[in-house]
Amino acid sequence: MDKLPLVRNRALERAPAVPTSASVDRLQGLGTESSRKKDDLWSEFRALDGDFQKFQSRTSTLKTAVVRSTLLPFLRTYADHLSNNTLRPEDVDRRVNILNRWWTGLLEMLNGRNGESVSGSDRPAIVEAVTSIMVRPEWSIPYLGGRFRHEAGSRLPLNSRSTTSLGSTSSDFLAESVFHNVKNIYVQNLLSQMAYVVEKMSARNVPASVVTFCGKATAYAFFYCDSVAEILVRLWRPSRETIGRVLAEHNLEKDADLKDSANSVMPNFPQSLHGLAFNSVRATMRHLRSRPQLPVAMAYIPWQGPWIGRWAGRDTDIFFGFTKSYFNLLNSFLPSDSTSEERLCAPGYVLLQGQMLTVLDSVIQNSNSHNGQALLDPLYVPELFRETDASASILPLPPTTISRSMAEHRLIILLRDCLSGSALIVSRVRDMFAESFERLLKAAARRTSMFNHNACFSLCDCMEEALAILMRYFNSTKSDTSTLDWPFWLKVCRQMLESQNTMTDVRLYAFLYSLWTTITAEENRKRQVCLEWLLDEECFEKHFNHWCPMVRAYYMRLLCWRIGRSGGSGSVLDNMILKTLTLRLHRVWENFLYLQDSALHTGRPRLSTAPCSPAPSRHLLIIRNDSQPAPGGMFLTFDSILSPSSSTVATAYERHGSMGKFMGTNESYTSRDPPSIGKKSWSLLKNIMPFAGSAMVSSKESSKNNSRGGGPKSRNGYTEAQTKMDVSLSSKSSITPESPTFRAHSFKFSLEWIDSEKVPFGKEQQIHAPRLPLSLSNQYKPSEFSESNHEPVDPKGAAAVQGKYAGRALVEWDLLVDEFQDFFRRRIAEGVPNDSLVETPTLGVETFRRPS
Repeated sequence: MDKLPLVRNRALERAPAVPTSASVDRLQGLGTESSRKKDDLWSEFRALDGDFQKFQSRTSTLKTAVVRSTLLPFLRTYADHLSNNTLRPEDVDRRVNILNRWWTGLLEMLNGRNGESVSGSDRPAIVEAVTSIMVRPEWSIPYLGGRFRHEAGSRLPLNSRSTTSLGSTSSDFLAESVFHNVKNIYVQNLLSQMAYVVEKMSARNVPASVVTFCGKATAYAFFYCDSVAEILVRLWRPSRETIGRVLAEHNLEKDADLKDSANSVMPNFPQSLHGLAFNSVRATMRHLRSRPQLPVAMAYIPWQGPWIGRWAGRDTDIFFGFTKSYFNLLNSFLPSDSTSEERLCAPGYVLLQGQMLTVLDSVIQNSNSHNGQALLDPLYVPELFRETDASASILPLPPTTISRSMAEHRLIILLRDCLSGSALIVSRVRDMFAESFERLLKAAARRTSMFNHNACFSLCDCMEEALAILMRYFNSTKSDTSTLDWPFWLKVCRQMLESQNTMTDVRLYAFLYSLWTTITAEENRKRQVCLEWLLDEECFEKHFNHWCPMVRAYYMRLLCWRIGRSGGSGSVLDNMILKTLTLRLHRVWENFLYLQDSALHTGRPRLSTAPCSPAPSRHLLIIRNDSQPAPGGMFLTFDSILSPSSSTVATAYERHGSMGKFMGTNESYTSRDPPSIGKKSWSLLKNIMPFAGSAMVSSKESSKNNSRGGGPKSRNGYTEAQTKMDVSLSSKSSITPESPTFRAHSFKFSLEWIDSEKVPFGKEQQIHAPRLPLSLSNQYKPSEFSESNHEPVDPKGAAAVQGKYAGRALVEWDLLVDEFQDFFRRRIAEGVPNDSLVETPTLGVETFRRPS
């Protein structure tokens, strides 16, 4: 910090002056530029220069008020003004001098010069102002070179350079001298910011606003400052093997020579970046082994400090913020018609891809050790929760003992941020980032061993988040060239299913269950997944009769809730899927009959028909997912607190499961008597909310019916009192013209503890032929499914090995069908108009996974 003002005293506080021989009259005689009118924003800039005098005369606390009242509104209002593209050199010089005064003054505040300190509540405003000045278009005009009179994105001839003069006349020379002075000011300020970045990122705790600023400041210094990019890429320590994997995803060999592509695209970039142009792996690695020559202004920056780990992608968001800004800046230099190979030759592009691949590999391959060790480090806690700014002071601290989900990983957050509709990124940058991220994800998947269940588990987590975001983006763009490589990803899933590991199987079923709508969006892909894979005879026999109860539970729920339900639309393909599912269940039943008869005649023990719980004393129940946010925002409204659907008898908090017929009557929240509320208490709410009266009537009827006691339960788990109440409500609704209010809820399968005395697990059950769920049987009418028209069949292949578990599997399927139908009946009784609008519960594995 003591060295930083030395450079600023020489370079930043007093911008290099224009040569004395340059006058405004001579600068205006630039040929075609003489027709340009004067600066449209000169009066605004002059007023901004006067406000800077007020800024200098204030104390540190009042300086922020000046920034908020004058500087920030100006920068936000005129960020994209039309005059920014038609500036004369003298206009650029005047603007830059005013912006430079503000920039250096704000940097002095951040560095704490003259004993000034910036509070946590003022820091975001100061950082935003510095960032807005840094990205102003006036600074990039000198770097456009031959494109000064054209839009960015056009190609330059091979012999042109970004630092060449615009002509040989004296007036052009004077214009170039102005641009040279602008470049010097810009570079010196960026270097001062890099000193600030290295110092702050070496500290133990860094506020979130500073981290975001550091990522963007590093990206701009990477492109515009000499030797900064050379140092930053060497700090990543890229390997030849990683670069080769990046090239392989672009269908290029490791020894590929891209010199011609590099020569066509590099003239568009600043001269300081030409050394990082990618020609071949050998040339790039040889260049990185050389020692870069540092300018004198960079000698005092401690590049080899503690910040290297964070710059490599650990602990903070600086690397991911840099990546986002890098793609934005890369788009401004690349020609609009650049190819994929030309993008690979861009300065630092392959090296950045390699570092992103390294981070992705660490997420997948070392996820368990990362969660177990790094979470104990306070540096791993997100910067948002250590932010001392006032905007983050009201947020609760997260538990330090839980592992972060894949959705909270910084790579996934970066992908979601870059591809979201709210991001201020042009469509071309989104396309480049989406394409590159899928290639990196494929490279990480190729390196994952199918026998490493921890890596497969993490890969499924990453695929579940990333593929959903990518597919949503590709569907929104409706581009024929930008699509997911589904054959590759389906091949990855099929290979993981051959790993013979139960944890991998369960996680893969949960992945398919979660992304089923996305995976089966096309009929051809749906045919491959259902008929050629999951319902294949060998695959079905292997997993339907699997020895592990957890695998059977997840596979059956995938069959019932996804394959079966999605196959009920009535199309030719859907009827074929349901027919195949019926035939597979048919064959399991016939094999079971044969094995039972064989055991009876040979005197061997008969197959067990006792269902197994997925885990000891635990069962997958459908419960309301209370973690969903309120639909109206952060705070609940009166309508969300007291809605008609929440006052009916069977609410969304009811536990839906086939175990209801074996448990007690007081299982759900709705079986409890509601508290008595006087009419006076409801009078005010009745005037405010018109539904309060009807909700009260329903609540009273519910309490009356519940107080009658619990009679014998029917097959679907309802008591006779509940049946009478449903009849009374249905008769009442037939008289009232208004239909029950339908409100969609979120449900999930949860592995809950159950009372072993009230469940059938471990007890022999009466078995009958398997059936499809009732809602599906109404649309698809298979042949009569009973014991009388099915002959025992000797199991062959996988069925002969797994057939010993057929009895347990058939009983568990029967319980699952009961659960499916109970859930549909309950939701229809709660106001869902038809079966197609009944929610599908989510299925995850977070409830029983533990980090090793």
